[in-house]
Amino acid sequence: MVKKNRISILLSLIFSFFSLNSASLWSQDVDSVPLLITNNSYLVGIGSANMYDTYLSPLEYKGTSIRVMNERMRRTTWFDYRFYKQQIIDLEVAKGDNPAKNASEYWVLGNYRLGGHYQFYQTNRLRLGAGGLWDIAGGVLYNERNGNNPASARAYTNLNLSAIASYRFDKFAVRWQIDTPVAGVLFSPRYGQSYYEMSLGNSVDVVNFSSFHNQRALRNYITADIPLNKYIIRVGYLGSYYQTKINSIHTHHYTHSFVIGFPMEGVKTPRKKTENLYW
Repeated sequence: MVKKNRISILLSLIFSFFSLNSASLWSQDVDSVPLLITNNSYLVGIGSANMYDTYLSPLEYKGTSIRVMNERMRRTTWFDYRFYKQQIIDLEVAKGDNPAKNASEYWVLGNYRLGGHYQFYQTNRLRLGAGGLWDIAGGVLYNERNGNNPASARAYTNLNLSAIASYRFDKFAVRWQIDTPVAGVLFSPRYGQSYYEMSLGNSVDVVNFSSFHNQRALRNYITADIPLNKYIIRVGYLGSYYQTKINSIHTHHYTHSFVIGFPMEGVKTPRKKTENLYW
């Protein structure tokens, strides 16, 4: 009987030892898991706009562009926590005048982007990533001088290649991102084809495959995150270049904008309030 009690006590001690060590190892694994922080940024931008559409006019219209943008970046568990998901909602309005300053065009475009980047190189200061984004956009360009065809619709969707780099200095951090479409679908009427004709069923060739042969675009985005007391301000430059050549119609829309806004963290870390949000 005494021998059985000793065996029971020994087994209990062994079981307790392994249970405590297992719990300790588990807690260490949980603590070592990186935080999945969501960075939500609201920005406004203002700058120059250059609009051109031979469906409406053979002239370039130049003026001012204003945009509002929301960007969400979130670290995911994919690829050993190296994949960062990105979502962008962008609304732009613009007004431009012809060279004689006697007619104006008005532009409205909404754009939604979704995708992400794999961080193939990262240190305490530098991160380099590559990935892709899917985008869809819709809008209209209106010319106040035209009678029969006063407006030209915009609608397209693309798969984009994207590259991103960020570097953290001692006082602030910078990021640079470049996107360009490689394949997609776009809407374009034929030259001289009215929207009234299309409403009656004459819609041949208005939906087209797009790639480098008829659509070229580049989105160049550079920002700096600057800590101010307990907050962070984001300032930067956004250059957007989009042009098409299809159905005997040439179009382009170029903008250069100064952007400013405030990023916010989805996970609260009080001791890191003034650190760069990409790290």
